[in-house]
Amino acid sequence: MQSTQSNYLADDLAQISVPVTVVHSEYDEFIHREHAVYLAQTIPNAELVDLQGVSHFAPLQRPELFNDIVLAFLSKVWP
Repeated sequence: MQSTQSNYLADDLAQISVPVTVVHSEYDEFIHREHAVYLAQTIPNAELVDLQGVSHFAPLQRPELFNDIVLAFLSKVWP
């Protein structure tokens, strides 16, 4: 994963019909921001959330921030 990025085809992503929030960290060491943007723009009704000041390991670095985003997502899909 560190040497390549996944190649999800737009046609495949367009078939996703469940709620999706793509979370990307400002200093992510593994996932390029443009790939997160691509996912959020290509999956119907997907949302992109940018986490500032953290790396790929945001759940360990700022668990309260990460958990708030997960809980907000869950409250939208399962009120």
